[in-house]
Amino acid sequence: MEENVLYSLGLTKSEVKVYLTLLELGSSTTGPIMDKARVSSSKIYGILERLTEKGLVSFIIKSKTKYYQASSPDALMDYFSKKEIEIKQQEIEIKKLIPELKLKQNLLRNKREAQVYLGWKGIMNAFNFILEDLNKKDDYVGFAQTPGEEESKEVKLFFSQYQKKREEKRLNTKLIADKSQKNVFKSKPYADFKNFHVRYIENSPPGIVISRNNIFISAFGILPVGVIITSKEIADSFRNYFYKEWEKAGS
Repeated sequence: MEENVLYSLGLTKSEVKVYLTLLELGSSTTGPIMDKARVSSSKIYGILERLTEKGLVSFIIKSKTKYYQASSPDALMDYFSKKEIEIKQQEIEIKKLIPELKLKQNLLRNKREAQVYLGWKGIMNAFNFILEDLNKKDDYVGFAQTPGEEESKEVKLFFSQYQKKREEKRLNTKLIADKSQKNVFKSKPYADFKNFHVRYIENSPPGIVISRNNIFISAFGILPVGVIITSKEIADSFRNYFYKEWEKAGS
């Protein structure tokens, strides 16, 4: 139990062994410490040095020989407090770093022309990519999958889970589907989705989602496959086409 607590402070297994051994031995040279803690001679000095730096071990020199002893257990609180300060400082540094990393990521995304995703895991990654590309309360727009695909159990389960993420981000989902799909979207699970609106046209192009500078084209089936094309011009063109069809489509 006490070992687990010490591990949680960031001490290694060997450091914990040596520290607990010194609590039992009191002042000691390295020989008895190695024997009781079962630590090799090649490692003992490094372990003792690290524990000393952490304020958990001290030493005195008698007749040119070092005698080590564990600091008071109260020193653990001092060590914990220092760790806490370090973690808070790291948190501040990470928060400063995140915008820079996101900028690099966005620059990389803008350089990409096309990405191919295979299998359900790949498709999920692609849909999440589109989700991350949108801000809260944005319109999530696109054309529904083919009639047969939207009806399958796998696809219904997939979009039920995905819809939770859209709702968390408070996205306003607008889909255009083929008229033959009315019964599908007016039944569960789609009928229970919030901020989820579907309109219908004849011969709707299937499996397209548009977000900012990206177009995601997908087809489910035995092996789901998707392609994300990054192009502002193409995305704007698809978006304009979508909203024109949206205005003409029936509910």
